[in-house]
Amino acid sequence: MTIAGIIGPDQAPTTHSGLVTWVRDVAALTDPDDVVWCDGSDAERERLTRILIDAGTLIPQQTGPRTFRCALDADDVAQVGRHTYVCTRDEAAVDPAINWMEPVDMKIILTEEYRGCMSGRVLYVVPFHLETSTAGSPMLGVQITDSAYVVVSMHLMSSDSNVGPAWFGDGAEFVRCLHSVGAPRRAGQADVPWPCDHTKYVAQFPETRTIWSYGSGFPGNALLGDELDLSGVPLNRSENGTTRAVAAEARRAGIASMESWFARPSPR
Repeated sequence: MTIAGIIGPDQAPTTHSGLVTWVRDVAALTDPDDVVWCDGSDAERERLTRILIDAGTLIPQQTGPRTFRCALDADDVAQVGRHTYVCTRDEAAVDPAINWMEPVDMKIILTEEYRGCMSGRVLYVVPFHLETSTAGSPMLGVQITDSAYVVVSMHLMSSDSNVGPAWFGDGAEFVRCLHSVGAPRRAGQADVPWPCDHTKYVAQFPETRTIWSYGSGFPGNALLGDELDLSGVPLNRSENGTTRAVAAEARRAGIASMESWFARPSPR
């Protein structure tokens, strides 16, 4: 099926032309086999959890109901700090301790990494609330990902799991998050429990409310909704020039809580 057929106006569950155009452009670049518009339902979470069990990503444990061990790849078990960049036009606006790159330069690099990277996989469109917005109220965001694990994780972290594409009016602003594990599959090629790439990047573009991640499925690199500070720099500075890490610590705590979910029984 063509990209236009997968996400044409009859298939997309939203009339937001900007969102549909963005999804179409990403799909044309990454070449997925299918596009799924996520609705945040319990049925969706259960279906994807079953897919992850069947793939060997989640391994059921005998210690309690809905208790799993996650089959992480040994090369993808940490945040990629040295390959994490903040991309702004003004380098002086970024904390010196953080990697900086011109937005155009980073987009050239990552566009080539994304080219065809979802071949043999499903592109999931995941709407969410951005609770850490500095705009004064939560903002809508959308993460595109080829990882069912990421979709399930976003279900678990979301304060309102029922956010779906229908929430987006014709002109609603939203934060754009793009993620891929960077592991395209050829026809007939067997998958692995934890697909990832040796090349890994996380790039924030605060000026355009965008964040791109490539090559990792690890939560700290792949769950992008809590990573973007819309103030224009990744972490605000205090008056004496030091970095305030409270927001970053809160994000890490949330991710750690989500990671531990797969190693303990469900409360239900």
